[in-house]
Amino acid sequence: MKTGLWDRIGISLSSICAIHCLLVPVAIALLPLWPAFEQFHGYTHLFFFLAIAPTVILSLQRKHESRFVTFFLISGVFIIFMAWYFNEYLGEYGEAGITLIGSTLLIRGHWINYRLKTTPKLNTIID
Repeated sequence: MKTGLWDRIGISLSSICAIHCLLVPVAIALLPLWPAFEQFHGYTHLFFFLAIAPTVILSLQRKHESRFVTFFLISGVFIIFMAWYFNEYLGEYGEAGITLIGSTLLIRGHWINYRLKTTPKLNTIID
């Protein structure tokens, strides 16, 4: 298996999630048929959480030597889960904003983990 595969998948999924959160408010304003898509949108954050969580688990199973990686990845998944779970209280924009924070943490954690695996000299700089 290629080095950093799960980190690259995690970066991709977290980026797609962040782009989704940025574009949904624009889509709401532009799509007159938005009520027809409301049911579908309610499940997208759950789908992203269910897709992202395994990549975090698989990334953390591989050897990593930075406590920052664990912090960023677990915090990011937790924040995305909380945004989805409390979406009724947060509203559309609150949920999107909090999910963006979680996605940013995930991207950062996967990026650090990927760089540590592919650039051995970084181990001494990060920790």
